[in-house]
Amino acid sequence: MPRRAFFTALLLALPLLAAPARLTGEPTAGFHGRGPGGFGLDGKTNQLRIEDDGTTLRVIVPLAGLQTGIGLRDKHMREKYLEVEKYPDAVLELPWSSVKLPEDGQTSQGTAAGKMSLHGKSKEVQVKYRIVRTGNRYQVTGNVPLNLKDYDIDVPSYLGVTVQPDIDASASFTAERS
Repeated sequence: MPRRAFFTALLLALPLLAAPARLTGEPTAGFHGRGPGGFGLDGKTNQLRIEDDGTTLRVIVPLAGLQTGIGLRDKHMREKYLEVEKYPDAVLELPWSSVKLPEDGQTSQGTAAGKMSLHGKSKEVQVKYRIVRTGNRYQVTGNVPLNLKDYDIDVPSYLGVTVQPDIDASASFTAERS
């Protein structure tokens, strides 16, 4: 095989080798924060993508797509607190070796060590997950407790209502894995 043809074939095959898992259906990601007097703050997005190199699963959430249901609050969240122009994504890296994949028709759940990158900072985290397998399709739900201060994010406060720095981040998606 000529050298040029070999490199062309290699370039075409790399995405197949580097991405054994791919999203199917509509994913969701979000967060839940708490404040005084039972106040709750929820943000959600359907913008989520995964990358899988065969050893590590990366869950990437573009933060500009998060919505809380109030336009002004969304603007403050994106511009003042998350600074999405400088830090556009939240990224969770999870080694496959830390996850117990279920057999076909089964469910597994557990806690796995991963790394969260947010607002220019990275920190080791514990991910609670649940995986339901049907054939080569995996329905995945995960939760990660985060503290905004760990990522140098100012604690949101507006008109005297301050959100606690501890929030729960979550993601849910279905993926096919070879």
